Formats: sequence, structure tokens, C-alpha cells
Amino acid sequence: MTDSKPQIVMRSGPIPGSSYFLEKSEVTIGRDLANDIPVPDSEISRRHARFIVKVDGVYVEDLGSTNGTFLNGVRLSSPKRLANGDLITLAESTVMSFEWEEAAEAATKVPTYRAMPAEPEPVQSEPEPVYEAVPQPLPQKPLAPEPTPEPRPRKPWFMNFIFVLLIILIIIGLVLVFMPESWWCFLSFNQLNGCH
Repeated sequence: MTDSKPQIVMRSGPIPGSSYFLEKSEVTIGRDLANDIPVPDSEISRRHARFIVKVDGVYVEDLGSTNGTFLNGVRLSSPKRLANGDLITLAESTVMSFEWEEAAEAATKVPTYRAMPAEPEPVQSEPEPVYEAVPQPLPQKPLAPEPTPEPRPRKPWFMNFIFVLLIILIIIGLVLVFMPESWWCFLSFNQLNGCH
């Protein structure tokens, strides 16, 4: 049986055409540069998904991302085992394919990225292939959202009612104090002393 390596190939998104070998037992992907596969896309969460390499195959799992991870068009709710040629979509715009690459093909193909292995690789008798440096676009740091102003606490409705009532009473008091004497006589039906 020939030795083969699992890999992820970007089909569309911010860095199409790049490929990533899954050489660790767990490979994370997301917008944050601390991920094994950083993807500079504002629609992708900081830690969006992960690939888990097990003895029986490779699994993909969504890590609670905002815009979701889809396997062949179906949104993931639990880890799913990948088959050769499966399409993984992050959010809406980044599409990747999962592929098993034969070791013979891997020796002749120049990968654009290699995830660092968890343990050092054993020394091989054949010389390592020469890898060319392929320029990668610099990931753009997403803009921080503007801080929302703190909402002012609302006064209880009865405080507003008491304030309005107090203003009305002050106005009535001022009117009564400065009201002419003839008005007092009129309001009392000429019953007050001094009214004719």
C-alpha cells in the first residue's frame, strides 16, 4: 500500500490555489494568525474549525463559528469524517477540498504551505525536495468594531410625573400671588372683604 498524505487545497477565498498538508493530529483554521492555517477573511471566526487526524481517517469539526462550517453544502453540527474530494466551506466565500496525495506525487509537487508537525520527522534516506518560497498575501487585520455608547439610564415615569406636577403647582402659586385684587373678588363671587 502506498503512503499518502491528507491535504487541504483552497479552491476559492482570499488565498486560492494554496495547499496545506495535515501533518499534525489536530490542525486549526481561522482568521487568527495563531491558527495552523490562518485565513485572512473577516467572515471567518478567529478559531473557525479544526481537522483531526485519526487512525481511521481525517475529521472536520466546527468550533462554534459565527457563520458556520459546511461539508458538501451541509452545515456541521458535530465532527464528520472526510472522504477524498469532499468540499469544506467556511462562512460563504472560502471553499476548500480535502484530498489524499500520493507520496510519489508529493515528492514532485511544490506545496505553498506545510503545517508544522507536532513531532520531528524521522530522517529519510532520500534527500528532501527543495521547496521554493511562494509569496503569501499578508493577512489584513480586521477593523475593531466601534464602541457603542453606554445607554443612559431611563428615569422612572413617576419621577417625570412628579417633576411636571411640581412645575404646574409653582406656576399656579405664582399666578395666585401676583393676581390682581379684582380677580380675587371675581373668583370669590364678591364674598371677600373689600369686594363691592
